[in-house]
Amino acid sequence: MAEKKKKTEKPKKNTGTAKKRNTASHETPVSEKKKKTEKPKKSTGTTKKKSTGTASKRNTTSHKTKDSVFVNLFEDKENVLQLYQELHPEDTSVTIEDINIETLKTILINEVYNDLGFVVGKGVNARFIILVEAQSAWNPNMTLRILIYLVNTIRDFIDASEQDVHSDSLVSLPQIELYVLYSGDRKNVPDEISFSEDYFKGNSPVDVRVKILHQPGTTIYGQYIGFCKVYNEQRKLYGNDKKCAEETIRICIEKGYLVEFLKKHKKEVITMLDDLFNEKMQREKYNAARDKKMREEGREEGRAEGEAIGETKGMISTLASLVRDGILSITDAANRANMNVDEFKVQSGLN
Repeated sequence: MAEKKKKTEKPKKNTGTAKKRNTASHETPVSEKKKKTEKPKKSTGTTKKKSTGTASKRNTTSHKTKDSVFVNLFEDKENVLQLYQELHPEDTSVTIEDINIETLKTILINEVYNDLGFVVGKGVNARFIILVEAQSAWNPNMTLRILIYLVNTIRDFIDASEQDVHSDSLVSLPQIELYVLYSGDRKNVPDEISFSEDYFKGNSPVDVRVKILHQPGTTIYGQYIGFCKVYNEQRKLYGNDKKCAEETIRICIEKGYLVEFLKKHKKEVITMLDDLFNEKMQREKYNAARDKKMREEGREEGRAEGEAIGETKGMISTLASLVRDGILSITDAANRANMNVDEFKVQSGLN
């Protein structure tokens, strides 16, 4: 009897497991069960995307998540506060609690850029400051790019502040200030550029005015510009060698550029500069390949056009000879050349 009892109890173990799986519903189909178990995975996936969204935007050309010195520097609210106080020394009451970083990424209109957007204060006195780092080569379309970028940024700001442009009330926007950090070698860099001046000689109902910060100095943005200039010089000397990054850091510390930051993040900065060099090299190679292709396509088009012109001239010459020999009338020759008589006379020299 004891043995029989054991045999009958064995199947119970299997049904017990099944019961355990179906505690939420007595007859849950397998597909439904799969959906339920996958739900938590879905939610964690979304969370992951959110947290790394900014970083993924930053990595349009590099194979790994890579922060730039600019991004690292201005992720620190203390540095953003210092930046604001240097731009607005008259505002002595602002504190770190008044700073709200809105955007921090590295892409602007399909080119690699760094940008920092932050709001200071609230209500009618709030300021929205956008600081964009330009490439070392001066771009004449900078104001147009920033105008496009600004429209997208304002749209994001309106969405984030849960306002609606279609509502009856006026959308509340902070006062906007635009700055570009330029560390290139161009001489006579203007202190300000204007979209209206650049494109319409000042005669446009739409304008965007951008202040250019380009002088190395003791301010945090001046130190960053100085750092970039030193890096550009060392890159010319050492290329992608580790010595380039090491010398950049050494010289910058000597000159007083970003001393605390560079001492604290020396290893990371060396990695960042190495990645930055590779990124620039990739972009330069891509641009060179694109330009070469365009030149080749242009030559091919020119060759085909030349051949077509040559064929036409040869045909006209043959037809003109036939006219001179009295084999064809000038009207027949013009028709065969798809021209009127006067045009054929000019082209063939039979005036």
